[in-house]
Amino acid sequence: MRAPDEFHTERLRLRPVRRTDAEEIFRTYASEAAPTRFMPFERHRDIAESVAFAERCEESRKSGAAFPWAVTDKTSGTLMGVLELRLAPPKADFGYIFGEPFWGRGFAGEAASAVVAWAIAQPEIFRVWATCHPGNAASAAVLRKAGLSYEATLANWESRPQLDEIAGSSDCYALTRPPR
Repeated sequence: MRAPDEFHTERLRLRPVRRTDAEEIFRTYASEAAPTRFMPFERHRDIAESVAFAERCEESRKSGAAFPWAVTDKTSGTLMGVLELRLAPPKADFGYIFGEPFWGRGFAGEAASAVVAWAIAQPEIFRVWATCHPGNAASAAVLRKAGLSYEATLANWESRPQLDEIAGSSDCYALTRPPR
């Protein structure tokens, strides 16, 4: 099962992450404290870390292990963030990160809504889910906008280096449909 290479929404183009995106990834969010605060990876201290991430994105897409998209402004092509979908029928999960200048304008919800709608429409997928830090109200709002509903708080779910959490809790949100 493979996800589309691109999605187009009213304002956005989601396209595969490329190695050449590394500098923009580093500058837009990966090296910044605010966007990485709740993330399970350490903030990038060096452009080489963003290059390695972009290369992992290319390889993941090629192998089908995951489908990362650069979320870009449809008009200017500016990279705003990255959204990644992992397909493991009967379920799919996703995560995303956006640079702080793009917060609060509906971009994350618009991108997530497009990917969630595609995923849940696939005959093999009956559950689309994502998690966020219990203190991240903005991320929870994005997940609800994309059609997911809160299910539970998962104890000791993931590490968050920027918060010094070795095993922090996560709120789980999901959209499900009954088998046909």
